[in-house]
Formats: sequence, C-alpha cells, structure tokens
Amino acid sequence: MKKILVPTDFSEPSYYGLDAAAQLARSTGAEIYIFNVCEVSNYYFAAEPGGFNPPASIMLDGINENLKRSSALRLRNLLKRPVLKGLKVNTAYEVSSNIHNTITTYAEKIKADLIVMGSHGAGNLKEIILGSTAERVVRFAVKPVIIIPVKPAKGIFKKVVFASDFTKEAYGIFPFVREIASINKAEIHLLKINTMDQFSRTIDDREKIKTFSKKFGGKFVTALYNDYMKEEGILNYSREVKADLIAIGTHGKKGLKRFFSEDVSEGIVRLSHIPILIVNLKKFKNKSDLK
Repeated sequence: MKKILVPTDFSEPSYYGLDAAAQLARSTGAEIYIFNVCEVSNYYFAAEPGGFNPPASIMLDGINENLKRSSALRLRNLLKRPVLKGLKVNTAYEVSSNIHNTITTYAEKIKADLIVMGSHGAGNLKEIILGSTAERVVRFAVKPVIIIPVKPAKGIFKKVVFASDFTKEAYGIFPFVREIASINKAEIHLLKINTMDQFSRTIDDREKIKTFSKKFGGKFVTALYNDYMKEEGILNYSREVKADLIAIGTHGKKGLKRFFSEDVSEGIVRLSHIPILIVNLKKFKNKSDLK
C-alpha cells in the first residue's frame, strides 16, 4: 500500500478516519493525502426588474477564494496533530458543489490504494450516513473504502470478519481484504449468513467455505450464522466475536448491488459501530484466481 486518501470536512468524526489512516500508514509506509472539498452551492442570480444583472462571476470568485484560504489554513493546522508526526503527509483542496464525485475523482487522480473516511456512526437512520458524503463515496468509488464510525483504538483491525456468499467474485477481492488484515496480523473470520428467505443447506455452505479457505491457505476461522436478515446476522456475529473490521464487497453505483440482497451492504454501512471495509467487485473482478 503506497497512498491513502483521507477526505476531511474538519469535523471531529472526520478525524476518526485520519487517526485510523495514520495507524495504517505508520505500519505500511504509505503516504497520506488529506483532502478537503470546499462545498459551494450552485448559485443562480436572476436579473433585477430594472435590468441590472449582478456580477455573478465576481461574487462566486470571491466566495471561492475565501473558501480556499480557509481550507488551506485549516489543513496547515491539521498537520500539527501528533498522530501525523513522522509520516509523509500531503494536503490538497478543491472547490465543488459535488463533494463525493470530487473525492472519487481525486482518488483516481493520485492513484490512491485506499480511501479512509470517518463518519458520524450508527444512530437514527435519518441522521447518519444515509444520503451523506460517506455513503455516496462508498457507492461510487472504484477504490476500496474504509468507513470509521468511532474513534479508532490503538492497533486497529486485529480481528476481521469477511462476510460473503463465497461465490467466484469473492475470490477476486479477498486478497485485498487479507492485505489489510495482515497489517496487524489480524485473525480473519470467513462468515456466511443464512436466512429463511435465502435458505441454503449447511452441508453445502460448509463445503463452499472450506473450498474458499483452502484456496487461500486455510488458516481462518469459519462460521455459519443464522438470523432474520443478513445485515443483522453480520453485525450480530461481528459484535459477538468483538471484530475490529467488517469486510464486504459491492458492485457499486446502482444502489450498492451486493453479494446478498438489495440493501445488505448499505444497511451495514448505516448501522454499524464497527469499521467497515467496502471493496468494489468490479475493480477486482479480473484478479480472481479461481478457475
């Protein structure tokens, strides 16, 4: 891992992502790119009755310059955080009315290996990630994204739950999940959730997980877990084993098409108190070594 992008809006929850990224960078030698999008509205200036048209471009230029100066100052202050001491850190900012698109575009521009973002954490669905920048970045980013909903503890990601149906697509993204887990020599749990409306036989599931585990060396904890809904099963199991990270795959863009149902990955992101790694299946689909 060489480059970690950390979007920030200078809120306290956004620093969760920065603190987590700093730990990852210290362990891997990666560079950190702290990026702020100065949000500006799409202003519309109507002509006055007397025919006078206000100098809209001048007004917007002035607003943009103020935003840029403020962002530059706050980024410089952010570099003073003790957690960044000794790390290679870059800062950048842009003015835009489309924050998530600017973040994902910048990630492609710098060829980031990973995006790490803080969030406001789980709570009332109307008050958290739903519709937020973090949720949109997860949906549209090609790059893997880690969402940090709580202040990270020291030595993060020592127990990782990889939740999957273990179809061919899972083989493509698992090497990246394992790379993240290896940073702190994490224990990896391979988790398959079974529900009444998406029933599968235990004997078949065991064989599927066994085949997957054997393909990657076999040194994993394997688990089958029953629950009413798959997202509840993932969260309940992860809490029971005290996981530090939940890893899942997504097709991205169209409402987060998932391994499971139309709302599992999105539901996990919205509800979890545990950090979540979301890996875009499209990016890794040609890297599967399953023949």
